[in-house]
Amino acid sequence: MTAATTIAEFVAKNRWEECPPAAIDTARRAILDTLGVMLAGSTEPAARLVHAVALREGGTPLATIVGTGHRSGTIWAALANGTAAHAHDFDDTNFALMGHPSAPVLAAALAAGELALATGQEVVHAFLMGFEVSVTVAGAINPAHYERGWHATSSIGTLGAAAAAARSLRLDPDQTRVALAVAASQASGLKENFGTMTKPFHAGHAAQSGVLAALLAREGWTAAAAALDGPQGYLNVLGAGPVEWPALDTLGAPWKITTSGVAVKPYPSCACTHSIIDQTLELRREHAIEPDAVSEVVVGVTPPVPRILIHPRPRTGLEAKFSGEFCAAAALRDGAVGLATFEDARVQDPALRGLAERVRLEVDPSIPAAQETHMWTRVTIRLQDGRALSLGPREVPGHPSNPLTLGALRDKFMQCARLVMPEERADAVRQMVEALDDCPDLRSVTAVLGP
Repeated sequence: MTAATTIAEFVAKNRWEECPPAAIDTARRAILDTLGVMLAGSTEPAARLVHAVALREGGTPLATIVGTGHRSGTIWAALANGTAAHAHDFDDTNFALMGHPSAPVLAAALAAGELALATGQEVVHAFLMGFEVSVTVAGAINPAHYERGWHATSSIGTLGAAAAAARSLRLDPDQTRVALAVAASQASGLKENFGTMTKPFHAGHAAQSGVLAALLAREGWTAAAAALDGPQGYLNVLGAGPVEWPALDTLGAPWKITTSGVAVKPYPSCACTHSIIDQTLELRREHAIEPDAVSEVVVGVTPPVPRILIHPRPRTGLEAKFSGEFCAAAALRDGAVGLATFEDARVQDPALRGLAERVRLEVDPSIPAAQETHMWTRVTIRLQDGRALSLGPREVPGHPSNPLTLGALRDKFMQCARLVMPEERADAVRQMVEALDDCPDLRSVTAVLGP
């Protein structure tokens, strides 16, 4: 049995009753968080540009473009919503995936779910399928895949999106296998594009590719049975050499959403900046540090981080999201990091840029470099009076081992949703999403996701 066949059998045949309550609860929280950042991201330039193209080219208006009040063709809505979900880089991450699992998977599940007249439960189930597939594949080819320059949110997320779309469309195992095989040929996404509009496009492209693959499979498309694990298949081409598949034995046993889990972001920037931000904020708060008193900030990081935070002197807000130097300076100067931190005008602030010049990143071999710890840092602030204040490596807020409270998650959703809708409607949407698996018609939720 090929890898695609094994995955397809799992995706098509898994029953809702087999999903443990902990997995369903975590999925609900991830969907709430992702829908919130999708709403906020719908106002960003990258999302607006995709939206404009979708309205011109998108065909029959069957699916909702979240946050806009418009509908478009199914694959275009998936592209627009996936791009919006990742536009602020505020969407969740997973350390095994080394990327963002929920944005492409939810965008695909929503678009395909609207087309199929799905229930809320079917969409939650589809989301779980897509998450499980993405993280399982990641377990077979990461970290080598990511370190070669692939942006796993897209290159692996495309398979997760195909699984979610196939489940939402109620495809049988053979159709689902074809969808996965087609998606394998669409997998792409390069880390060199970090700090540009193309990075959020990666999440949208993964969602669009997954939905298109599922729609083609539904129509009778053909694809190679060994497209994943053949000699010239996905795993061997996108991995770092021949890949064994013991990981397939773990599909749903245990569920990855409850093991490697979901890391919800408290800050709208690359996850590798979060430890930098969090430690800098704590040092500033506990020692009442004034920026003028700082002579230097030294940030110890693991070896992968300099290849991710590739903009030491950012020129735009998007680049600043991938700048450890800027994020440390913003935390030190403002005492908070939020959506406004990454506006282009803020990045050009001379005082902030001058402070960033005093921040230096260096590889610290004492920091554990395992996948689950590769984003940990050690922040040392050296003061003009000769003191050196430091915090050592630890998990960041929002990590599965240090999760945001439900109250904090709700606050984040409301902060994001209020950018496009009134407070009362935002709260009504929140309540609907928290009970999504009880919803008899997904369209009753998507109908209220406009401004």
